[in-house]
Amino acid sequence: MKITTFFLLALWLCALQGTNTTREQALESLANAERDFSATSQAEGLHQAFVAYMADDGLVFAPAPTNGKKLHATAPPSTALLTWYPAYADISSSLDWGFTTGPYQLKATPTDDKIVGAGFYLSVWRKQPDGQWKVAIDMGNSFSPNLLKTETYKPAAPGASSISKGTQENLLAKDVQKVQPYDAETIIYRHEEYPHKYKNGTIEPAASITYTNLGHELSPAEDMAYTYGSYTHNVGEKAEKGHYLKVWKMLDGQWKLAAHNLVPDRK
Repeated sequence: MKITTFFLLALWLCALQGTNTTREQALESLANAERDFSATSQAEGLHQAFVAYMADDGLVFAPAPTNGKKLHATAPPSTALLTWYPAYADISSSLDWGFTTGPYQLKATPTDDKIVGAGFYLSVWRKQPDGQWKVAIDMGNSFSPNLLKTETYKPAAPGASSISKGTQENLLAKDVQKVQPYDAETIIYRHEEYPHKYKNGTIEPAASITYTNLGHELSPAEDMAYTYGSYTHNVGEKAEKGHYLKVWKMLDGQWKLAAHNLVPDRK
């Protein structure tokens, strides 16, 4: 009996290790897709990279949500060098849907030393039928190049709690509510600021922002999602208008924000 119990325990541990390895491999393949995306931008140009790595229905913000593949396919040639790398990534339990985020920098030409633009990107990826990762939606938030710093890649650890599914109805209701369901680890992106976790910084008063949802997508496992739309931020007598991208994750049976990105529209 003891031998049988030990044997079954060994099989269970092997199965658990196999599951963890599968998730780790899938998460690394997602991060590598992001790295390859940036390498293509450096080797072939930013427009060519976006055409190659955006999903056919993938969205970018210009400043309104726009088909990214079509936008970059018809853009005039550019000599600018846009590069980036993932600092963090997380993946759905289905292993075919996830997001990456990290710093980017822009130079006028590949040979320039001066960085003329910088910020943090937030990209949601979905795996295609052929097994390739493609970008479903992408939003960058900018800040001064002097705020750039080197980030060490730290992928999300496996969740400690059991995986649960969320509903579309509940997601959309939470998306537009005044008090957003932040988690301590929610990544906050704001214009001209370096991103920070909710637990480590401050944000604007909840009542000052009105959200209008324009679209969403749930992962196949329904444990992660993104929402996007327009917002109005009332600051005294001024009203800042822009667009948002939020990434959501089911935590303790509730939709919570993994990332909250607000980008004011360019004037």
